Amino acid sequence: MFHHRFPVALAHGKVLLFTLLISLSFPIGSALTAALCFVVLLTGQRKLVLPSWRDLGRYTLICLPALCYFVAMFVALQETSALDASALYTTVPLISALAGMVIMRKPIGLWTGLALMGGMVAAALIIFRGDLGQLASLKLTASNRLYLLGCVAMALNPIVVKCCYRGESFVHLTCWTLICASVLLTLVTAPRLLAADWQAVTLPLWLGMGYLALFATALSFFLFQQGSVALRPEQVSAYTFLIPVLVLLCDRWLGSAIPWQQVGGGIAGVLIAMGVMVWAPARGTVRTQTGTG
Repeated sequence: MFHHRFPVALAHGKVLLFTLLISLSFPIGSALTAALCFVVLLTGQRKLVLPSWRDLGRYTLICLPALCYFVAMFVALQETSALDASALYTTVPLISALAGMVIMRKPIGLWTGLALMGGMVAAALIIFRGDLGQLASLKLTASNRLYLLGCVAMALNPIVVKCCYRGESFVHLTCWTLICASVLLTLVTAPRLLAADWQAVTLPLWLGMGYLALFATALSFFLFQQGSVALRPEQVSAYTFLIPVLVLLCDRWLGSAIPWQQVGGGIAGVLIAMGVMVWAPARGTVRTQTGTG
């Protein structure tokens, strides 16, 4: 029993670390540099193998949900407030569970459903500092609808990874997924890349981009894909409930005053919901993780 549970526990740890990285920054700013890191790693191990056209199509499909989310986010946040975006993002785990039920025919258990709803409410309590009445001000404007579509794409992310995984090394999978994402990003952003004044980029900004490449992009993709294969989609997505908690802790570490009396109930609710999501019995078998990276 211990040996059976250890890989699943390890997968939970990887997704938790992924969530921490996402809390610190968004993982798409340096996709090309991250892809090159994996190319170097595979080359050093003499494992760099060109995929077939079918596999390239599969890797492109795997990277599409995350790309769609970040494109929607960058466009929508020109008008959507960060508060609205945070509130809308709490729907991702529930959407992921519903999509998994339809696509993968995995029913949502009673405890899982209750944990998903409770996690949404608890995360909203943190975001709105204990005042859920502010939800009444949330309107589905054009930008909010676009961001919500991005959230749907993000909810599909673990499902697509799980369905498209074919047992290859996770280093290989992450490498070619990032390369496909880089090609698509380059095509979309080519005009702005050419117009950018790269000589004006300062050293701190280059260092920040390096962090995005090595940790927030490369490592997060690597961890997320491993977790998505080993865990249920709603379990992977449910870790997003922890993002407001981790952001609060980061703010506290940076010296910001945290209104604990306003957010304490929400934090407790998120932790309880996460505990239920981690330990809730699975409906059906969990696919065995075979790629070792």
